[in-house]
Parts: sequence; structure tokens; C-alpha cells
Amino acid sequence: MIICREQAICIFYCKEFTEENVAICSKKIEDIGDVDICYLVDPTDPVLVLDIKVNTLPFKFHRYISN
Repeated sequence: MIICREQAICIFYCKEFTEENVAICSKKIEDIGDVDICYLVDPTDPVLVLDIKVNTLPFKFHRYISN
């Protein structure tokens, strides 16, 4: 199953996938800073991970592609 970054963000925050929710939830992630939404094995189970950790372990953490 292919899930884009915007869908993953809504899944993470348990929100319906709408443009408004994408904007609101994306802002929350931006406000945290130095994190990105990724997945380990299952793209339908997104997690927030420190950017440095994603860069250090690129085979463990997978970034989503933006829509």
C-alpha cells in the first residue's frame, strides 16, 4: 500500500485526510522541529523520529514521499 506523507501525517494524528487537517497537522510537526514522519515496516503505522536518527539509520526508518 502506498501512502503519501500527507496521509501519514493525518494517520499519525488520527484525523480525516483533508487539506485543512494536513495543514494543521503539518504545522504541529514543524513546530516540534528536528523531527520527521517516518515508518519502520508498515507505512500505515507512522512515527515521529528525530531527523538525525533517520539520517543515521536510513535502512531502519523510511521517509514518506510528499504528494
